[in-house]
Amino acid sequence: MKVLLTGGAGFIGTNVARKLIGSGVEVVAIGRRPCPIDGVENVVVPRLDLSEFNGVMSRHGVTIVYHLAAAGVHPSDRDLSELVRVNTLLPVDVVTAAKAHGAKAVVLMGSSAEYAAQAVTMLDESMALETQRIYGATKAAGGLVALATGVQHQLPVALLRAFNIYGANEAAHRLLPSLASKLARRESVDLSLGTQVRDFVYVDDACDALVLAAQALIDGRMATGAYNVSTGIGTPVAEFARTVARVLRVDESLLRFGALPLRPDDLPMVVGDPGRIQRATGWRAAYSLEQGITGALERLVLN
Repeated sequence: MKVLLTGGAGFIGTNVARKLIGSGVEVVAIGRRPCPIDGVENVVVPRLDLSEFNGVMSRHGVTIVYHLAAAGVHPSDRDLSELVRVNTLLPVDVVTAAKAHGAKAVVLMGSSAEYAAQAVTMLDESMALETQRIYGATKAAGGLVALATGVQHQLPVALLRAFNIYGANEAAHRLLPSLASKLARRESVDLSLGTQVRDFVYVDDACDALVLAAQALIDGRMATGAYNVSTGIGTPVAEFARTVARVLRVDESLLRFGALPLRPDDLPMVVGDPGRIQRATGWRAAYSLEQGITGALERLVLN
């Protein structure tokens, strides 16, 4: 089997490419930067668009398309035209090209940022979507139109709304690598109070969700639609930080909670209900928080 992967140079993309290659799947990655995983066939293009998708799919008979590319993942990246092009318009091009060239399923990586702020303890896929924040709104719009395009083309499409994915190969500004780099040097880390509750998902679990979703779409067990990739377990950011310190065996006093203010737009709780994806695919998170952090830190050391 051969798959097409976008976003293969990114955090989740590199991890899912490693998993697929290890399972004997042929992976063709298309993007502006090559996927660094050995065995991946890279197609480097100056810009992702419909013509590039048509070109690579016409040369490679792909069964599954994993679309992970996104704009605005870094908080400072808020160019409106680029967010609309990549997050809202590009997913439709992916589904259109996949249908035209005989793919059997498309899996899109969405985000918990697609949900609007709301006073609930757990978010499910029926809840209101973002209309105020540009990253979440463009992701939500792109996902909705891509799903509708899949229905129109009779091509199975799953939108996996990922919650707080963590693991090896994260960007340096993200929570785990920023904590690990300083704590490993026995340096203090300035943090907010850490009262924000998040749904942390180890990247290996997220990759399993991508693979299982694709197979479930092909088998007809999963309907076209949105699905949370979440654990259903809320963990305060402070507890995540303390777990990193424990795994690294450093004094938790290095964690300076309250040294930074809470961001005004930081939601107090973002936890997802994983019931829908569990019923459709049998997927559930296999790693506890401590197991995931331990695995991620081991790979960071090895790399």
